[in-house]
Order: sequence, then C-alpha cells, then structure tokens
Amino acid sequence: MMQIWVLTLAYFIFTCLMLFLDDYRLALSFLLSVKHHLIVTKQLRLFLFAAGLVLAAGNLFFPIYPGPVLLGDLFSAILCVFIAIYYLRYAKTDRKVYLKLSDRTCAILLSVFTLIHFICPSLVLF
Repeated sequence: MMQIWVLTLAYFIFTCLMLFLDDYRLALSFLLSVKHHLIVTKQLRLFLFAAGLVLAAGNLFFPIYPGPVLLGDLFSAILCVFIAIYYLRYAKTDRKVYLKLSDRTCAILLSVFTLIHFICPSLVLF
C-alpha cells in the first residue's frame, strides 16, 4: 500500500529533523516548539509511539513493490520500532545517548537508510 510507504517516509524524515535539531538549531528553529511539546506532552509521545508501531506492522504485512510478500519491508519495520521507543523515552534524561550512538550519528544513519530504501527500493532486494 502506497499510503504506508508515504507515512513511513514522513515518519523517518520527521525523526531525522528532530535528531538533527540539537546540531542545527538555527536552521531548524521552526522545530523548537515541537521539541518542547515532545518533552512536556506525554500524549504526543504516546501518539508517535503508537504511530511507529502501526507503521511497523503495516510495513511487515503490506510491503511496497518489489518487496517480499511475507515479511515486507523488514528493516524499515525494525527502524520504526526503534524510533517509536525513542519517542517513548524522549523526555528522559538519558535521551542523548541512544544505543550508544549520538543523535547526529543516528540521524545520519537514518537519512542514508531512508534515501537508499525509499528512493531505490530495488537495491534492498540484493
């Protein structure tokens, strides 16, 4: 389903922007209020957590062509689960180090994966 692909792409791009926010505060100043609401509002964190889990399930069961039928987009589903956990723990004090990687490193890895996986989906099959 194309809608899941577009929503997953938007979820990954939003997460990349939030991860790059600390390093590029002046260029991404429009996201400062979003970061404040993520820290303060538990409902927004729970919504992003639930959205990540729904997108992960959607990526597994409804893959975009040319993905495999059974497991679909396995790597993007795994990333959706990790990002959902990240948003659930966003207000914690140990948010700076996630899986022993900095926010900037995670953002770069997520950006590279997003570009490869969503712009050239046929490369994922190899």
